Amino acid sequence: MNTIPYTISGDALTVFLQGVPHSMNATHPNYEKVRDMLGTDADEDELVKLVSYREELKAVAAKYGDVSVGLDCILYKEREVNTYLTKSILAIMALGKDIGPWARFMDKLYLNPSKTAVDELFLWLEKANMPITTNGNFLAYKKVRDDFTSFHLNADGTSVDNRIGASPSMPRNEVDDNRDATCSQGLHFCSWHYLPRYKGGQGRVIIVEVNPADVVAITSDFNNSKGRAWTYKVVGEIDQVHTEFAFAGQPLAA
Repeated sequence: MNTIPYTISGDALTVFLQGVPHSMNATHPNYEKVRDMLGTDADEDELVKLVSYREELKAVAAKYGDVSVGLDCILYKEREVNTYLTKSILAIMALGKDIGPWARFMDKLYLNPSKTAVDELFLWLEKANMPITTNGNFLAYKKVRDDFTSFHLNADGTSVDNRIGASPSMPRNEVDDNRDATCSQGLHFCSWHYLPRYKGGQGRVIIVEVNPADVVAITSDFNNSKGRAWTYKVVGEIDQVHTEFAFAGQPLAA
């Protein structure tokens, strides 16, 4: 019997495969399988698959575009990613919940051409606590005039049409990408808790669906709770009866 060399100490082990040490502990999903195979005439190729997260990933991965989700790691274009978002996805998966919306969000997020916008969207996710749709977009809010036009006019004096079903847009390079310019050019959106800060008792509250690839900036004021995009889709309106706090002209307590 040609057993594979290994060491075990407490709840951790190291197995030497093709001369390379592979260490794992009891938190690894395949720990018990590997431990039980040690000291036997185990198949080395099978052990490689069990101890290597990348090989394990190939065996059990769910693919969402360029995002691959394994048992204990997430890859984007075959490179491991460790961020607030990936930790959230793994936590959701551990609860047995559908990770599809979040994985699709991540896939779209990395299509955003601005690294700055990508980094800022992590701040939005962490602080704004807004829902992710099944197709990987996110929902946000906006106040508009009673006729569904924007409060702020375009440079040419026209208003943006925000009726339900509309998808307003503007050239991306005309949207201010400076997050410290807190009120500037772009199609604005905000979190639920930011609404009282905008235009007091006027207007309507609409729901917009935003592709993370289309976000240009998350502004630095008010705890990363508002942003600017070059386009979004208006998907609904919330009756004022259910948004009384948003028209009081006073911010909610943090």
